[in-house]
Amino acid sequence: MLGKDTFNLNKGQYSEKLGRIISNHRANSKIIGEAADFVLRSCRLTDQWSKMANDPEVKVHLRNIEIAGGRKIKMLSLERGTTKQPVPKQKLIDSLYPTKRIATSATPEEKHFNAVKASMRNAVSMQLKAYRDTVELPYACPETGKMIRPGMRSDVDHVGVSFSEIADRFIESKGLTYTEIVLKGPPTAKVFKDQKLWAEWTAFHLANARFALVCASANRAKGASGYQTPPALYGTFKSDDPEVVSLDF
Repeated sequence: MLGKDTFNLNKGQYSEKLGRIISNHRANSKIIGEAADFVLRSCRLTDQWSKMANDPEVKVHLRNIEIAGGRKIKMLSLERGTTKQPVPKQKLIDSLYPTKRIATSATPEEKHFNAVKASMRNAVSMQLKAYRDTVELPYACPETGKMIRPGMRSDVDHVGVSFSEIADRFIESKGLTYTEIVLKGPPTAKVFKDQKLWAEWTAFHLANARFALVCASANRAKGASGYQTPPALYGTFKSDDPEVVSLDF
């Protein structure tokens, strides 16, 4: 499980630590230091919050968030300027400690594929930030047609060709599969062991990506627009060579 592998905490221990962070801070306070680092590392491991958590300008706050029935509860919130993304405690725990049926359904190749894709996305995060800095508001969202104005939640999205497809094209152009990409570094900040290949990827992305500022809700609902990585690009760890070792350091 991601939570166990990253923090060496079982589900109960992780829940207790996260609960202490929430209970030890007042609503509308900014969380800093080790507590903030723990929350951000946790969010970087998830699909739902990784994009915000990887933004170097994002801060962690504790807010009173209104839920069904008008009741308000203290909830973690990732914030960048006026953009806020609530992080419900139980949903975060469920993302890091899924049921055994889900956790064991992924093959080693699928797990490595996800880790490589996450590292590739992190590698180009500053390119997305640089584009955001060039956008002048108000700006028409290409997904919804709505005008994005100061204070509205927004994301930088890949248009025309999704991030996943650009990544796959790069891997294919190098005659590689994802299992052949060797990673190094901590769980939430892995990079390619091959530094030349890492630099080539960031250059390839910059040359092929086209960006647009979109409403945050529209971007997260759209995802990769149904695009699926060709199974052949996953590769395999199976080998008859007894000298083959794990690719994940």
